[in-house]
Amino acid sequence: MFGKQEAFHVALTDYPIIGTNKKRLVVFFSRMGYVRKLAYEEANRSGAETYEVKSPERTEGTLGFWWCGRYGMHKWQMPIEPVSVSLADYEHVTICTPIWVFSVAAPMRSFCAQAAGKIKEADYILVHHQGSTYKSAADEMDALLGLERTGLRSVQCRKGQYKVV
Repeated sequence: MFGKQEAFHVALTDYPIIGTNKKRLVVFFSRMGYVRKLAYEEANRSGAETYEVKSPERTEGTLGFWWCGRYGMHKWQMPIEPVSVSLADYEHVTICTPIWVFSVAAPMRSFCAQAAGKIKEADYILVHHQGSTYKSAADEMDALLGLERTGLRSVQCRKGQYKVV
């Protein structure tokens, strides 16, 4: 199972419209590439620029799964690289995050805390394995960001197969 997950790949070159709309931004964290694919699809659909949240913590592979699970279980923030994009420059931001242990992924929890008051308008794409909408995770992101989201898309992903919940 882990081998198949770790072989998942998505290429930015498959999405030619990304970056053509300088008023929109898609922010994402993706451990295995599943969230990256949906982020690129959304950015390609809207022409948005993209920004990937990265962490110096171990997040890759099977060991990364267990390490990230520890952060998810405790609902901790995870250290992330400094946010290098001016969030206030965008009219709309779409935030794409995996769900870890029924909640917002730790790196995105950290991003939202750091982005508080800097984002004018946001919607969310939540990617998970279950059939839930994870409205509570979206509510947590609203609280961290200090805003009310304009939309929520909850997507179930199993082995690279996506289904909107």
